[in-house]
Amino acid sequence: MNGSHQTEEAFSTAQLSRSVGWMTWSGLVNIANSVAVWIFMARMRDVDEVGRFAIVMGIYALFNTIVSLGLVTYLINEISRRRATSLDGKDSLHKFISSAAIFLLISGVLSAVVMSVTGFAVSGSWEVRFSTLLLSPALIPTGLVILLEATAISFGRARLVAKATTVENVLRTVVPLGLIVAGFDMPAICASFAVVRFIALSVYLVTAFRHLPMFQFSRFEFRRILGICPTFAGTTIFASINWQASLLLLGYLSSESETAKYGAASRFLVPASILMASYASVIQPNVARYAEQIKAQLGSYLARTARIPLFVATLAALSSPFFSRQILTVMFGPGYETAASTLDILALSMIPFCLVMVSASGLVATGSQRVDLFANILGAIVCIVTGVILIPGYGAVGAAAAQLFSFLSMALVEATYLSRNVVGFRIWRTASVSSASLILVYMILWNH
Repeated sequence: MNGSHQTEEAFSTAQLSRSVGWMTWSGLVNIANSVAVWIFMARMRDVDEVGRFAIVMGIYALFNTIVSLGLVTYLINEISRRRATSLDGKDSLHKFISSAAIFLLISGVLSAVVMSVTGFAVSGSWEVRFSTLLLSPALIPTGLVILLEATAISFGRARLVAKATTVENVLRTVVPLGLIVAGFDMPAICASFAVVRFIALSVYLVTAFRHLPMFQFSRFEFRRILGICPTFAGTTIFASINWQASLLLLGYLSSESETAKYGAASRFLVPASILMASYASVIQPNVARYAEQIKAQLGSYLARTARIPLFVATLAALSSPFFSRQILTVMFGPGYETAASTLDILALSMIPFCLVMVSASGLVATGSQRVDLFANILGAIVCIVTGVILIPGYGAVGAAAAQLFSFLSMALVEATYLSRNVVGFRIWRTASVSSASLILVYMILWNH
């Protein structure tokens, strides 16, 4: 019996390692796309246009997160649970996936409409408004792409996600770069993103065709998803506001040049957010299994999985003050050298962000997602209030500080809850070491 358990654990570890590897590749390709487009924009267009581009992409990023209604972790958790425990397995699973597809398609259409209206509300620039309108249809297939990715991850097919993501991001890099070099304006570039998103959905459908379930819509499952949606949707809406509030407040309270600096520095948040989202998705099936079958070990498993990204994020934050100025100059040009202090603060914010991402997986698995909702509401409030106070005087640096305070407040709420309610979740020592080392290094640098 013990040998069987060890074999199962070894297989689970090997499968997790492979999935993390494929999702890391997927994240790296996505990162390359984001950074490449921004480098070309920064070097071939003036700072004000880059600032307007940052506003459009900030609006898109806001709704690109909202369109999932926060259901990504829930979808992975539910599909994994049904695969493992459902007596009538396939029938129940197919009904759930089919109903979720209709639900997310409706969400995509509504999100596209609201995004278009938002573009007209937040900016008086014709270029920003028209670009937002042309980019908004990209949200329509996004919900279905999210569902297909969640299904693939739940079935241990992270390789499928990596393949489809690679194709999408190659197109999403080559096509816009060609348009930038050819001198096309921003609306044309944004329209190309929307076209590529529909192509990406086609790639997923063709690649996954043999593994897709038969369509079996269920009103019961649809109503069930609708019933749990408010908590998850609220969480993701406030999380999206939290992520984009600093950028949008900059566009409203400061100048386009400060917005461009923050946009360039925040490109380095993209790798962390993409990789952490991938990491959280990959560990979710295991978190769900521990919560369902081995509850006594859930806390220690969450603590172990949290220490890895915390360690990496700490190293990145320690390195930033030494290399940020040179990296920004090389990548975006001399005009962005002054964004180094903004990047240093954003690098610090990735430490609490990593803890939040892992903690959220544990909260969903234990049915405590309301705590995650509360943390995101608090984070959004902290971000907006501190942003309004700091941005008028400090510009991009103030926006970065608002983001840092936001993530710190969220991490404190979620980690405290798990420490008190899940046995074995001991993360404070790791967090303390990270904080102490960062404070020491930054104090030394500031004194010199």
